[in-house]
Amino acid sequence: MRGQQTGFSPLGIMALLLALGIASSATGAPYDGLVTVPQRGATFFGTTERFNRYYTDSSYVPDRILHVSPEGSGDGSRASPMSVDSAFSQARAGDELLFLDGQYQGCWELDDSQSGTYDKPIVIKAQSPAVSIDCCNSGRATCFNLEGANYIAIDGFRLNGGSYGVRAVGLDYTAAGHQKGIAILNTEAGDQYKDPFFTGQSDWLVLDGNIGHGGGDGDGHGIYLSNGGDWAIVRNNELYDNSNSDFQINADPEGTCAGDDIPYDDPRCHGSALEQLGQGISEFILVEGNYFHNSDTGPNLTSTRNLVLRNNIIGPYTRHGTSFWQETEVPQLGSSDNRIEHNLFIGNNNRHVLQTIAYSDRNQIRNNILLGASISGDRVMGSNPDTVLVEVDQATVTSNAFSGNVYIGGRFDGFSPSPGELRLKSFDAGWFNRFPPDGMGRPEDYRPVGNAPFLDTAPLLPTTPTDMEGRPRRAPVNPGPWEYAGQLRAIITPSQSARPAPGKAMGQPR
Repeated sequence: MRGQQTGFSPLGIMALLLALGIASSATGAPYDGLVTVPQRGATFFGTTERFNRYYTDSSYVPDRILHVSPEGSGDGSRASPMSVDSAFSQARAGDELLFLDGQYQGCWELDDSQSGTYDKPIVIKAQSPAVSIDCCNSGRATCFNLEGANYIAIDGFRLNGGSYGVRAVGLDYTAAGHQKGIAILNTEAGDQYKDPFFTGQSDWLVLDGNIGHGGGDGDGHGIYLSNGGDWAIVRNNELYDNSNSDFQINADPEGTCAGDDIPYDDPRCHGSALEQLGQGISEFILVEGNYFHNSDTGPNLTSTRNLVLRNNIIGPYTRHGTSFWQETEVPQLGSSDNRIEHNLFIGNNNRHVLQTIAYSDRNQIRNNILLGASISGDRVMGSNPDTVLVEVDQATVTSNAFSGNVYIGGRFDGFSPSPGELRLKSFDAGWFNRFPPDGMGRPEDYRPVGNAPFLDTAPLLPTTPTDMEGRPRRAPVNPGPWEYAGQLRAIITPSQSARPAPGKAMGQPR
């Protein structure tokens, strides 16, 4: 099994039932425990964590530091920095490659012959936000390319152009061939031809505190997690101005299963990652505290399972909002058994804000705000009755559970709100601190004010006990990502501070 089970967790029981042939991996309820960012050696979705120690252990220090500079030719000391090429050629487990301030040009790569370990990662770090790299246009055209390299942390850079800012991929679709332990932190990547941040076949992955924008027409995703990677944290990121889906998870069973001559209905394709199965499924992923907005389309969550999507601000978009779906007709590969809690979903046209189709079933959708706004120029006119707040494919989706949500403006397709949920036909931008007509505000702009009609209308969920700012919720709670109304200063809770951000914070002025 991947990881070690601690006691009889819900996932351990599930794995036992799977082994005995009693349960199907596609019919379990969403993981019902509280998922948090683990400290070193703690659990994540009930399994002992295997994330990068640089992220989970605040006391970690490297064995040695190699200092680099744009014109470096020395021995790697601070007084005599070396070239980046020299540092990469000798990097080993336990090293930190520290980029001194300056403008760099080039692309660098680590492969499976140069990996860190769980105890001794390789850290590639910027001294300050003044470190900027222009990615090259040759080869992978990627500032940092990690081909089968494990336990690498990248922290604090500004990456410009190329095809990718960071590209991190495994060596095979099977669990044994997946890459492990990549952490991409506090990095801004922009104006890439393909994707600012791209991963494939990558497990125990972290993207925290990053900004991704300007993904071009070569692919156009701000963050793209592909090829069946499992166990991931995506939090505190801002994505905008991308030409495709801001945030995409695509397990890609056409490639990962059919490409290996594995039928879609075979457990090797749809089974549990706890059993090193499920090449065509991505599962056990925490997506929280992000700000995704102003791109072509919203998050595409394709063949995901046991994903927690909470405390995010998502939208508006040129085309449509968030989609849970899949690319086959096999029910087991639907985006099912996920938890969607305390998000703000925003739409301003006649397309969907939240969609579940193609056997994407048994999801818990609770305490969210789904808003259809009418905007003209630089003015918010009120509610938009044409926005599809929720679209459900009734032919294949029958068991999603909706509760505690607020629906503002808009209409529905194949769906009706549950009894007790709040339905508001009108909308006043004054319900929020400063609702930005162009969508290009800060997360704090969407904090509700004291007279918003949806305050204290939802039950407290033990699975989302704090808000986007890390403040504890109090029953009854506000739906959406903010618990407290008005202008409040942010605080940092222990669960948010595994590795403080030295660079640009999410949502700061660009």
